[in-house]
Amino acid sequence: MCNKIAVVLLPQILKIEIVKKAFALLFVLCCFSAYTFGQNLKELREVEVSSSRSGSTFEKNARAVTLITGEDIENAPVMTVDELLSYSVNLDMRSRGYFNQQTDISMRGSSFDQVLILINGIKMNDPQTGHHNFDLPVTIEDIDHIEILYGGASRVYGVNAFAGAINIITKNEESNSLSGGVSMGQNGLHEYRGSGTLAYKNHSHRLSVINRDSDGYIENTDFSNTNLFWQSEVHKGNFDMIFNAGYTTKEFGSQNFYSAAFPDQFSAVNVGFGSLQAHYQTGSKGLITARTYLRRNQSRFELFREGEDYYRRTGENRFVRNGDTLAPWYTGHNYHDNRVFGSELNYTYDWKAGKTNVGVEYRDERIYSNNLGTQMNERRSVKGEPDYAFYDKQDRRENVSAFIEHSVQLKKWFISGGAMMNINSDFGNNIFPGLDVSYMLNNYFKPYVSANRSMRFPTFTDLYYSLGNAQGSENLMPENSMNYEAGTYFYGKGISGRVSLFRREGQNMIDWVRFSGSDTAFASNITQINFNGAEVDARINLKTYLGEKFPLTQLRMSYSYMYADSASEGFESNYVLDFLQHNANLSLAASPFKGFFVAVSSSFQKRLGSYVTPGGKEIEFPDVWLLNLRLQQKIKFANVFVEASNLFDKKFVDVGNVQMPGRWIRGGVSFKLTK
Repeated sequence: MCNKIAVVLLPQILKIEIVKKAFALLFVLCCFSAYTFGQNLKELREVEVSSSRSGSTFEKNARAVTLITGEDIENAPVMTVDELLSYSVNLDMRSRGYFNQQTDISMRGSSFDQVLILINGIKMNDPQTGHHNFDLPVTIEDIDHIEILYGGASRVYGVNAFAGAINIITKNEESNSLSGGVSMGQNGLHEYRGSGTLAYKNHSHRLSVINRDSDGYIENTDFSNTNLFWQSEVHKGNFDMIFNAGYTTKEFGSQNFYSAAFPDQFSAVNVGFGSLQAHYQTGSKGLITARTYLRRNQSRFELFREGEDYYRRTGENRFVRNGDTLAPWYTGHNYHDNRVFGSELNYTYDWKAGKTNVGVEYRDERIYSNNLGTQMNERRSVKGEPDYAFYDKQDRRENVSAFIEHSVQLKKWFISGGAMMNINSDFGNNIFPGLDVSYMLNNYFKPYVSANRSMRFPTFTDLYYSLGNAQGSENLMPENSMNYEAGTYFYGKGISGRVSLFRREGQNMIDWVRFSGSDTAFASNITQINFNGAEVDARINLKTYLGEKFPLTQLRMSYSYMYADSASEGFESNYVLDFLQHNANLSLAASPFKGFFVAVSSSFQKRLGSYVTPGGKEIEFPDVWLLNLRLQQKIKFANVFVEASNLFDKKFVDVGNVQMPGRWIRGGVSFKLTK
């Protein structure tokens, strides 16, 4: 079996031009790890991760996985989840402003629609657009750890996990607690947060709330956000149950978000979800897992912001600002109501021949809109909006999948293989096979190889959007890819990490492109794009080498390089080809004296591609080097902190024509009481 996968995988990997450099880097790190051998990072290697349907420990995992631990979260100089993820290897968090007003997540050069986001294994992706995928109700204070699974993961998580998946695992506190905090900063930033836990012998309940607002760093970048998150857990004998519910509301100025031709945009988003999952142990070998969930996203997008200092609506349903009347083609804002229902049933049996997992999954996606979908027989009013707001279009699609997977450990080998069959009401039937193999060479090195097929369906925006300078296409086909990877984990005294080479062969890739001489972006299937790359991620416990009294505590570094063997000839790519060719991150934590902590995070980004200014000038994305800093003092049950993002006040854009903030300093105090 291993010989067969090598025959398939190695010729693909060897197509990568930088293979010699990557193996040289691998050799250096392996030598360093071998030199420092002695004490393995046992706690990290025994953590359970969801790299397969049945789950496995980090040690037995045969895929590229990054784990962000609770200690990492506590030490990071960030305030939001998207900021935290931006320092992970080969993740590109393309933001339109700080504090997660809107964050597009790219993994290994993917588009923002191709990464699956989960909370405790519950899928949170939005069928309207990936721009809403990270509209999550959880905050950093809610999170226990984060699992990042790289590469095609449709076999594990379904069609949306085209390039990988990010699973956010929330806290399960075992004692009564009360916590809160207040933060303030530049640009009129205010943040108020609180949470409480009631813990009993067999059940616990946790509620958190956060409100954050700002006047904005430039015109039309003000925002106001509120998050609520609830978690209840029940444990009784062989039965475990977890209930989650959350709600997030956002209102924010969207200066130049989707088009520099119409800069004064505005967005309002309300997302609510609820999920229930149960685990039942049947004897010593069987495990039944059942999940069901609901997610609803109601949004309003204003291409021309309506308000006191912006555009005003006249009695004829026209918009006027300072005597300037908009063209009659703009008759009002976009309203969307997305509803998702899903249910999943898995059975895992652990027997002599390994661990077998079978299951089925159902997902129903619906949209009501005045811009996306097919014409409704009778229009519906938009709840909470004026009489002129209505839905007159809709669409619905259903998805059913069945899967089987088997994992086995044969002495030092760990093999996991399986397939998912998917049936979609709009796009027919597909099969996603995959195979992962790892070998525990010794206590310090674990090489692995994997090959997995993945697919993504067009969003409703890809299919139907038509407004301003953007035009969707109902003729879009699903995009698919074959993903190959080879690498090794390394463990040693005070060090752990991973080095890998990967290749994603994509077909019918979906992108928004502008053809030569046109100002309009069209949703199109680009025939074929192959992404190749290498990445390294290392974590070093500095006290192991410098002594317990030395102030530096931990160093984490990562670097990734990518290239695509297709270019945008005759058209300009909005998303697919604007990827980070070089991405380097370095994080350092220190504790100079008792109770005082310093965290520094630095990143370098070199992005390919370009964007066109409103004046018609094409500008390549500039190289960006950013530095974040956090100073924190613990005083009994309280923390006082000062934090600065973009410390050197660099001017940059993650998305064309959307100016990112310069230096932003904030500070505050937080507390936690436990019993």
